[in-house]
Amino acid sequence: MRYELNNNSEIVEYKGSVQSLSDKKAILESLFSQGTYECTSISNSGCEWSIEYKNSITKDIKKITIYYGNIRNEDRNNKEKKIQLNGKDPRSNSAQSIILGAYCYDSQDSLENIVFAGWNIDPNTNYPGNPSLRGLNIDNIQEARFNGLYKNKFKNNYVCTFRPEFIFYYIENIQSIHNSSEDFIVPSIDSSSQDVNNVIYYGSPGTGKSHKADEKTNGKAVHKVTFHPEYDYHSFIGGYKPTMDGDKIVYKFVPQIFTKTYVKAWKNLVSDDETQPFYLQIEEINRGNCAEIFGGLFQLLDRDNNGFSKYKVTAEEELRKYLLSDDGFGGEHKGIKEGKLHFPSNLKIIATMNTSDQSLFPMDSAFKRRWDWEYVPIDYNCKKSDFTIKLNNGKEFKWLDFLKKVNKEIFEITKSQDKQIGNWFINAQNSKEVITEDTFVNKVIFYLWNDVFKDEENTIFKLAEDENLTYSSFFEKEAPINLLSDMLEKRLDLIDLNQSEESTTDEE
Repeated sequence: MRYELNNNSEIVEYKGSVQSLSDKKAILESLFSQGTYECTSISNSGCEWSIEYKNSITKDIKKITIYYGNIRNEDRNNKEKKIQLNGKDPRSNSAQSIILGAYCYDSQDSLENIVFAGWNIDPNTNYPGNPSLRGLNIDNIQEARFNGLYKNKFKNNYVCTFRPEFIFYYIENIQSIHNSSEDFIVPSIDSSSQDVNNVIYYGSPGTGKSHKADEKTNGKAVHKVTFHPEYDYHSFIGGYKPTMDGDKIVYKFVPQIFTKTYVKAWKNLVSDDETQPFYLQIEEINRGNCAEIFGGLFQLLDRDNNGFSKYKVTAEEELRKYLLSDDGFGGEHKGIKEGKLHFPSNLKIIATMNTSDQSLFPMDSAFKRRWDWEYVPIDYNCKKSDFTIKLNNGKEFKWLDFLKKVNKEIFEITKSQDKQIGNWFINAQNSKEVITEDTFVNKVIFYLWNDVFKDEENTIFKLAEDENLTYSSFFEKEAPINLLSDMLEKRLDLIDLNQSEESTTDEE
């Protein structure tokens, strides 16, 4: 038994066989094709790999030789790891060379799940004797997965473990990393700046998430879509559909919102000196099955410092053909180079999510961590939503006062804020700031009964020991005219605004 790091970054007991990457060439090619870089040449002799890569912005071309080893367990310690170079000697190469190990949990792991480790080329090590290069354990690999890079002191220098996106930083700073005890300063890879690449605005229903998303995309090029349970991959990307060509029915690829936005963003990036952002705005993202809708494209959400996708994804054949056609890019293009997709830096994705709908299609952790998340709170002091609830019996209550009381009740009973009501749950700006009883019952009471309190005990629907209301109680012919006001006054301690004004007059 030994310890390994699974793809959820958990250290687990493992009894299976040692895993090694099934396609080392593809992984190394992807490693050197992140962000503004692309791998232009790759070849190998055993574990010695010659790689040439180019910066697409500066046009600089660099060459490097990698002495590659599979990171595997050391039998004498169930947490220790090592690599071997099969007798290859990195000292014999005059070109820039590095010793690089790759750790995978599964042989089919994609680049994003791999952790790399670098060793200093030691002039005193007998590499032709195929020694084990040590100084690495599973805890170091986990630290790198968590934080990006990690240095572990071993003998007279340091072993460095890092996530794939730090390969170029590692190469540029290799001497100081391996030979200095000082901590390195890691450039931020977080895109949570003012112009984020992928962001989800989340919060209770009615907090103004869509409004916040609209503010972000206002005046910009934007395509909008709302996810729902029937929405799928082909609804998002596109697919073959019957269309009319004169008097004939032909089948052709019809692009959907993702593909349209992808093409426009790339064309703008390549053709315009002044690049403009292109937004894909997704409403209610968690009402759709994101794993099915995005498919393998979710890997494109990982961005580098410049906003490009860190990893490339092979396009399905029908999508590839469309992108190469005149309707797409009209031939070979960076957006479909070698049949692979990756996001340009000007493609931004903005999404909204109701916390009350989390049970519809839960997002897995791998999908979640590729987004920036911004919580949109309930604003109890928002003057623009300071509406008045007017009931049929003449009583009136302040909307924001109701929200404070009912949200406290929701939290106390459900032990959660997810289903609380936001100040824009009802927008009465077009009805003279008034919420009528019909609107209140059909929207608010319906939501409270159906989605919040239906299966709970001792809620606002229990007026007395022997009086339990249901939603239908408000529509019965014999229903007392004071039924709703009794609920608001007795269960939530709300004060009728008319009564409040009378009290003020009496005091004067």
